[in-house]
Amino acid sequence: MTEKQKRILVAIGLTALALSLPVALAVIGGTKVWRESKTPQLIPEHSAALKEAAERAADAALPVPTLASDAVVVECAPEELEAQVQRVVRLSGGVGGAASSWNDGSTIRIIAKIPADSESVFRDAVTRGIYDMKIAQGSDETTVVEVLIKPTEKKPDRAKKKS
Repeated sequence: MTEKQKRILVAIGLTALALSLPVALAVIGGTKVWRESKTPQLIPEHSAALKEAAERAADAALPVPTLASDAVVVECAPEELEAQVQRVVRLSGGVGGAASSWNDGSTIRIIAKIPADSESVFRDAVTRGIYDMKIAQGSDETTVVEVLIKPTEKKPDRAKKKS
């Protein structure tokens, strides 16, 4: 072999080695990613957020048992039902909680999950007809308050004119 052929073989060998390095790294990285994708892992900071999201979804999907003995009852005209629902939901958010509503055709049941130390303020605001409020968030401990919104029955007009 001549000197020129040796240099060409060395150059071809170095080029092949240089080209095989990215291919080898891609193969090794691909197999590592594939293995990790087969074993699901929860990131600790996301697991708490996932847990809270699942609890909120469960609270919305599964109704809380009736608390009728301790429920706050609001009576209003039938045309004001939606405004009253929005008012109670806004109040629950104002005290640092959340609310879900169910309409059974005759009454609207609102289940509000609020901080335990804001329960009396919330109940008082709902019964007094307060439209909106915002208070500092209290404890992490929560309680459930049921609000029943009932339409008042229209009384027939008995004052008819006699001719």
